[in-house]
Amino acid sequence: MIQLLKLLTERYVPCKDGKMVEPVFLGGDRLTDERVQSAQNAMRTAETDLERLEGFISKTEDFHRLMNFLEAIHKLTFNTGSGNDEGTVFYFRTILNMRNVKGEVKNSYRPYKLLYYTILDGLCLVMFYHHFRINDLEENIPLPDNFSDFTDQEKILWLNNISREILQTFFFENSPDILSSVREVLEDPDHPENYWTSTIQNNRSKCHFCDKTYARIGSLKAHEAKVHNSKMDRAKPQTQKSKDELFNYILMLFKLVMLHKNLDSAVDMGDGERSIRSAKYELPIYNKTNKIKYVIGSIHLTALTSGVLPHDQSERLVANRFVNVQGGKNNNIACDEYIEMMNRDSKNMCRGNQTKSSIIRHSKEYPILMKFMKQFDTMNASRKRKGFHHLPSYQEDVKKVAKVLISKGVLTETPGRQLKCRSLCTERDLYSTSMTGLSTMIHRHKPTIPVRRLRSSHV
Repeated sequence: MIQLLKLLTERYVPCKDGKMVEPVFLGGDRLTDERVQSAQNAMRTAETDLERLEGFISKTEDFHRLMNFLEAIHKLTFNTGSGNDEGTVFYFRTILNMRNVKGEVKNSYRPYKLLYYTILDGLCLVMFYHHFRINDLEENIPLPDNFSDFTDQEKILWLNNISREILQTFFFENSPDILSSVREVLEDPDHPENYWTSTIQNNRSKCHFCDKTYARIGSLKAHEAKVHNSKMDRAKPQTQKSKDELFNYILMLFKLVMLHKNLDSAVDMGDGERSIRSAKYELPIYNKTNKIKYVIGSIHLTALTSGVLPHDQSERLVANRFVNVQGGKNNNIACDEYIEMMNRDSKNMCRGNQTKSSIIRHSKEYPILMKFMKQFDTMNASRKRKGFHHLPSYQEDVKKVAKVLISKGVLTETPGRQLKCRSLCTERDLYSTSMTGLSTMIHRHKPTIPVRRLRSSHV
């Protein structure tokens, strides 16, 4: 990694008179991000900033964030033992016959995403009809008088007002902030979750019972347990037998998939600010599902744009996250997804016994071949094949999902209704139960400089 970064530094880092002008961003998944920081840490005693490999500021890209966020959602909502629980994700996978939804999410990301978005659209349809107290998809929606005379803007405003009420009811649940429980913990030094980090001053932790200070929290814990006989027992959450598990599961699923859709649409629209902001919503979910690497990645991404980077570099980090290879609006893809596509096609071209020179030659041919493939049909005035194979109707799948949800009355809370599969998470407000250890993780991994963002050994 050090050799690679030295080579990339020579080629891509802008320099003048042997000195670095400014650093550039180097993106990838969380593993690449970690390896770059470790390489920089290994070279931290070098004389110049170029030799210290500080010409690169590593960052996590959005395609791998999308995939890992869906993995976290899958971990909470998908279980093969829930086939008899109508309304669960695996149940819909069965009745929609999505046989390509199998194995790990990272190996079947798009089939999994299609399944979750089909359920989301069906659920949105049910919520829209529920707003008008209609339980039959064949009934007509009661439109306002003279609706046909409305302008396009007035029709959109009418629809947006209804959508806003639906979101306030089922997503925010009439709360102004879904992260309120997270902020309460992070902003309150006396909260039990902040017990071990509230006394840190000048990289030393003070004992809660005497004047001794320690360089590491582990030593402080041992001291308080041995000398002061102090034990921190976490209160176990009480289970309520009277709660409606299916209702809670559906609302949790709606919130999580909406957050994933928010990040996905931010990438499509090239909205860097919304993409960066989404990391704050993902962070507690990663902590809940024990995805530690992306907990750290979310902390780093939020911190870089919240004061660690200078303003101009922060703006570049926010804006330069996407590429549009098709043209037109809302056709952006994340930079790392484009690289994954290039890698896939390059590996397909370089199959068999290839030498270094042949691989380089093929890589130079690749852009020309891709351009030729795109223009071939146009030059020959040929049409795409029709009726080659039958694809399932997305609209019919959404209707099928909506009919099941309506028949089960998922939007009406019924106390005592339980799911047969006990492995599924049925917590409606995940953020209130996702804070265990998160405050300590933030203190441990919050960076102070853009490079060498390794964890604090004191926490």
